[in-house]
Amino acid sequence: MGIPHLRKHLEPYAQRGAIQPSNLVIDGPALAYHILNLCRIKTIKNSPFEQPTYELLSRTTLEWLDRIRVCGLTISRIFFDGYLPTSKTDERTKRLMRTSKDLQGFHRKYVNGVTQGRPGWNSNRKVALFPEAQPSHSGVSPPPPAFFVPSIVDTLRQSEYYASQTKVVPGEADVFCAQYVREHGGTVLTSDSDLLVHNLGPNGSVVFFSDIESNPAGTELMGLQFKSADICERLSLQPEDGLSCLAFELVMDPHITLEQAVSKAKSKYSVAAYPGAHKEFTEQYLSPETGSQIPVEASVVLDPRISELVLRCRDKKPAMYLPFLLDSPTRTSAWESSKDIRQLAYAILQTVTGSPIPTVAEFRRLDQPSAGTPIKVPPISEVDMDAAVLEDVLSSIIKDVRNSKAVWMTLSVYQDVVMTTSQGKVQPLSLKLLQQAVDEKLDITSWECVHFLAQCQATYYSLRMLEQIMQHAASQGKGLSPALKELQDCLSKLPSLPDFPTIFNFPEMVQLIIDKKGLSCLTKICADQDDMVPQLEAIMQPKKQQKSNKRKNSQEPEARPRSNNPFALLDAEC
Repeated sequence: MGIPHLRKHLEPYAQRGAIQPSNLVIDGPALAYHILNLCRIKTIKNSPFEQPTYELLSRTTLEWLDRIRVCGLTISRIFFDGYLPTSKTDERTKRLMRTSKDLQGFHRKYVNGVTQGRPGWNSNRKVALFPEAQPSHSGVSPPPPAFFVPSIVDTLRQSEYYASQTKVVPGEADVFCAQYVREHGGTVLTSDSDLLVHNLGPNGSVVFFSDIESNPAGTELMGLQFKSADICERLSLQPEDGLSCLAFELVMDPHITLEQAVSKAKSKYSVAAYPGAHKEFTEQYLSPETGSQIPVEASVVLDPRISELVLRCRDKKPAMYLPFLLDSPTRTSAWESSKDIRQLAYAILQTVTGSPIPTVAEFRRLDQPSAGTPIKVPPISEVDMDAAVLEDVLSSIIKDVRNSKAVWMTLSVYQDVVMTTSQGKVQPLSLKLLQQAVDEKLDITSWECVHFLAQCQATYYSLRMLEQIMQHAASQGKGLSPALKELQDCLSKLPSLPDFPTIFNFPEMVQLIIDKKGLSCLTKICADQDDMVPQLEAIMQPKKQQKSNKRKNSQEPEARPRSNNPFALLDAEC
């Protein structure tokens, strides 16, 4: 998260030169954001159409790491956060509020639709791995691709060379980076000045991503190396805790000069004046909080945020920090339509804890300080029933649609239809857009399209959460019930993150529903929803008949509120 001005103050004491062959330990989240920023250079920053694709991010990550190896450096570990301490809650909340505010500002500026990008901009383009100017950005822009961090983690896990070095750890990545270097020696690559505070041992150093340069031949890397032991010696600070005391002085007074901070650090002025605050400050480096209540088997692959949920499931108030989506701030969160899928995932965690989980606090868009949106978790006695109902829905869609890409989009439409009826509304957003697609009037830049795309992404990711949590539950020794095993088999066909719907392929994905019998399937699984069937039938009608059907539909009475469980609406005979 960073110590105010610490890096700037210590730069004169760092050594600039070639990074000598050594063991490298990489701060995974910092790597992911560095790659994201590299891929954003020369893009139109306010256009979601010029955001890097998952394929581009993955390819650039591997190219960047391969270049590191070509320069004679050995990558020993790449650590990703799999758990963040409770002390970070306030900071995470503030960051989420800033991101939400940025999205609101982006929506206000482009209220009539998002900005188009340049045609073909993301097609097979090359990214400068070590640009002369570091990327910078100001002004309103959309949030980054929602799943870019787990997508990069997946890429590394599937890599022949980097799979064994990549670890999602039960704590903050920087803690594990520092520990590894302290025990084995080497250099940490990061963007977080917190690494300068950790005890890195006599042979540990830090290099920041933004300082790394390459020679013209691409065979040598240069940069500023912050060697903790050398810096302490030059500043006459104790090697054990000198930089920690210096950092604490800057935390207590960010406006003091380096000379003043060093003087206070030597006398431990603030350590004596504020013992409680100092104890709290040092604990995050000396004895950091980790999540070790429920071990995660090495064979179980979890995304970083899903790992955190699993490790927190015994907490009194477990929380799920959902990936931040580009959706419309004027509508209900795009995560809402797939809530029932996540409720099932949370309920399955109770088979691991052996005790009830009353609620899970979900963090989505956030306008003001909040403890999250409380999501009620079904009792463990209902898990098999809910799993069987979801499996019936998916099996019905798979049987009728028979196209892997169209299956999950059809389910996303179904989720939206059921959410709409449960709220007592008449026309689901998804059906409105399907009608536009049939009429060849779909506008991908509209906020309606952007929002429903986010709903589809939320459905896909909720299913991914469910699949990973079932894998974890199965690894805990008790196995899965027959109902969960059948559902797990259905979810094994879920696309990987690069194949999730994006703003680049959304029109094609919508068309798949129309072309691959998705609409006829929807009329079956929504058969007991009389108010929805006419709308689906109208979309399926030839264009010349749609006008009369539309007039007929306009006379339909307003839908009555229905159950919030979308899968309970499936006709057992479908």
